[in-house]
Amino acid sequence: NIDYPTVDLCSVSVKQKDYDLGGYRIRYFRPEHLDKPAPVVFFIHGGAYCCGTIDRYNLINRRLAELIDGVVIHIDYTLSPETGFPTALRQSYHAIEYVAKNADRFMIDPDKIAIMGDSAGAHCCAALALEDRKKRYIKMIIMYYPVLDMSDYSYSKFDISYFGKNFSPMLDARIRSLTDISYIKKLFLQNNEDPKDELISPLLAENLSAYPYTLMFCAEYDFLTIQCEEFVEKLAHSGVNVDYYKFLGTFHGFLDRIGYFEASDRSLNIVKESLKKYFSY
Repeated sequence: NIDYPTVDLCSVSVKQKDYDLGGYRIRYFRPEHLDKPAPVVFFIHGGAYCCGTIDRYNLINRRLAELIDGVVIHIDYTLSPETGFPTALRQSYHAIEYVAKNADRFMIDPDKIAIMGDSAGAHCCAALALEDRKKRYIKMIIMYYPVLDMSDYSYSKFDISYFGKNFSPMLDARIRSLTDISYIKKLFLQNNEDPKDELISPLLAENLSAYPYTLMFCAEYDFLTIQCEEFVEKLAHSGVNVDYYKFLGTFHGFLDRIGYFEASDRSLNIVKESLKKYFSY
């Protein structure tokens, strides 16, 4: 495995501060020059719910705050195996609601709330959209290669030929790396929860019509792309406004390679353009 340390692409001064929300924390990012309420992106990191650190995403969040000229709040949810489902979901929703109700303190516009995550963090975002059907705090969802199915549904249909033929053993291994999530499920579903529950497998949700505008990013060589493309189709058929981007030549986790993979910063620029267009600022 190759370690890709993140690179600081941010060119402005960004304020950073941690807040304790009772058992977990959030990390707040805002460009120093910003002196008025701004749109906010809540970021939820990946790592199969059992790894990944808030510090690892600092430079990504700094860059994002600069690009959107707004606030980014990273939710540092409690990891497995110390806890399991639905702790990350509950903590994330609590953070969104707390900040929305204290908008002046955090200098955010409560009518311009987006959520964003990668992999397991994007899975949490997909579940949050279902959880938010009544209160409607969330106006936009940005997901990078989410896990959308923890049942046997997607895995039983896996066919490597979907990705083409005669690619390298490295790519074959990358694609197959997420075709067995039994260990993740063991850590995450600690009380024998039903994997077909819509908050665990949003792909199987019967009604997606309440989803807000959704922006989906996937990698060409990623097993989860199959789930994501089916989910995008279901969103579109449900009348949801959805945009989908597949980055060719990439694999699962490309956002985490900012400064090394061109797709990382390019995708963040798409987030900026989409956010500014959708929120009209």
